[in-house]
Amino acid sequence: MSAEADSSKSIFPREKWFWLGLLLLLLLAGWLYLRGYNVSLPFIEHVDEPQHLLAAQHLIDDGTSRAVYHDAAPPGMKTLNYLLLKHIKPPDSPPGMMLPALRLVTIAAWVLVALIIALLGRLVAHPLTGLMAAAIWIVNPWVVERAHFALPDAYLTVFTLLAIWLALLGSLRGRQNFSTAAVYSIMLAIVFKTQALFVAPLVVLLPLASPARVRAEAAKQVFWNCVRFGFFLFWLLLIYPTLDAHKIPFWPQTENQLNLPSPHNMLLSLAEVLATFQPLPVWLGVALAGGLLMRYRRRLNRTGLFLLIAAALAWLAGMSMFPIQTNHLRQFFAVGALSALGFGLGLTGLLYAGEEILARLDRQSLRPLVPGALFVLLGLALLPSYRESDALAQDFSLPDRRNELTRYFDTSLEPGMYIANYDNHKTFNRAWGGYMGLRDFPTYPQNALLSERPIDEWRALGVDYAILPHHLALQDPSATYPGETIALKTYPASSQYRGPDMVVLRLHPMQNEHGGKLGSLQLLGYDISSTIAQAGDDIVFRHYWAAESAPANALHVFNHLLNDQGEIAAQVDGIPLFDSRRDSSSWDDPDEILLGRNFILRLPADLPPATYTLVTGLYDAQTGARQKSADDTDHLLLAEITVIVSPSQ
Repeated sequence: MSAEADSSKSIFPREKWFWLGLLLLLLLAGWLYLRGYNVSLPFIEHVDEPQHLLAAQHLIDDGTSRAVYHDAAPPGMKTLNYLLLKHIKPPDSPPGMMLPALRLVTIAAWVLVALIIALLGRLVAHPLTGLMAAAIWIVNPWVVERAHFALPDAYLTVFTLLAIWLALLGSLRGRQNFSTAAVYSIMLAIVFKTQALFVAPLVVLLPLASPARVRAEAAKQVFWNCVRFGFFLFWLLLIYPTLDAHKIPFWPQTENQLNLPSPHNMLLSLAEVLATFQPLPVWLGVALAGGLLMRYRRRLNRTGLFLLIAAALAWLAGMSMFPIQTNHLRQFFAVGALSALGFGLGLTGLLYAGEEILARLDRQSLRPLVPGALFVLLGLALLPSYRESDALAQDFSLPDRRNELTRYFDTSLEPGMYIANYDNHKTFNRAWGGYMGLRDFPTYPQNALLSERPIDEWRALGVDYAILPHHLALQDPSATYPGETIALKTYPASSQYRGPDMVVLRLHPMQNEHGGKLGSLQLLGYDISSTIAQAGDDIVFRHYWAAESAPANALHVFNHLLNDQGEIAAQVDGIPLFDSRRDSSSWDDPDEILLGRNFILRLPADLPPATYTLVTGLYDAQTGARQKSADDTDHLLLAEITVIVSPSQ
């Protein structure tokens, strides 16, 4: 029976095996999309996610999103963020807290895309067409990567496909309410991304493809569709500031220069989309198999086939008029979904041919095996794509090194400016990177490399730290300027983490080396403001520690100024690092150089002039027990301090 003649049947497929297969595919989609959905959090890796969050937060706080140049952007994603931030987000919490919920909603939209692809394939050709199309879509790494982020592409794609499916059902079944719903669906697609405008005329005018017996009703339906869509365009273009997009500072002016559709750009974009699914030679084979459908065209829904092809061409032609956006593969997910349907349709040609061959051989009993065999062969062909997508989902589930970096900075280092390349340009940005630490670490205003300036110039600009790629530092040790900087912490490449490999440098060298050891901790060196002072002066110094292993309990530092009788003339004790959250029991990296806090030793006003000894040691904060060296000494000599007579005396 032809697909055209199937128009009197129910809206949804009746084949139980179709629904079972679709359920299994949707479970596969959930496995790939949900695993690692909280990728990189609390660090926000994708720059567009905080952009949408901040636009919504500014809308809540100020009534406008102009602060992030979002007033002219389509309102869909901003509205979704607005609803969650205003009505669900706990008070006084950062907007980034809602990202997990936003990502889950977005993943649900991506799963719905697979569902609608399957329903469209069934409507146009055969139940197996839809299942095969959904399968190649679900395991595409391009889709899996995008599915993990709260971006508008999922909503654009799902509402565009839903509009096509509803419009097709409305035309085939003579259901005006479906045609009306299709118009509203394409409107929703447009408010997430305006590219859906290219498909809108097909959705609005499709009722004209209805059978001749209802042509008058179809014309009336088209009229009201145009009225609805006209009001929508009036709002979108004349009331909502869509036409002000060119005023956005970072919006390329070439985006606003329309050109004629470029067949060359269309082919390039289509080739890139197809290559995300399978190599182009595979698509050539699928196209040849699809040529068999000419023999079985009566079994196809020709209206649906025309609509799918026309929608893909309209999208490609429309995007080819914008020279910049043509090069952005992320603008073509709807074309990708339609391409997946094309893949399923091409393989359907093999299905019909196999069934015909068995019929000619009088092997009708084997006919049910053809769909199963074809789907198994497809599964084998898609196995490499599945493995790549599975590895990608597994990578997304790994902890991101930049979260470790923020914890390290926040608990171990004094606040200060840093320089870094693009990998870490927003790691400590509270609004754009989701940083939630107690200390502030501003970045140098531009992405910069340490080699761009002499170290002295960086220091003069107020830069204290640099974050470099660790592998580059290994390849060229001089890139870290040894002797002028200190490599405090390294994060080598690891299969157990996501994010870049890094080395953290302090752009101030250690003044004095030491080498003494107490327990499992080694005093690598120290800085000191002066070794010659007057009574009443302050002496400022810091330690540099390294730990062979972490002590069982938190240790404190004592610093005693001793006279020639071994008596304490002045002292200052305290935690070893800048922040008490990083006590010595967490010093578990033997390669880390731990930057000690600044101790201020105030000399008594009546301290007699003489030479004093400054010693330092470590003791258990709970028991008071001191750490000892190999020769059973419980302190280390730090420096000789000479107290001189004040010139006024």
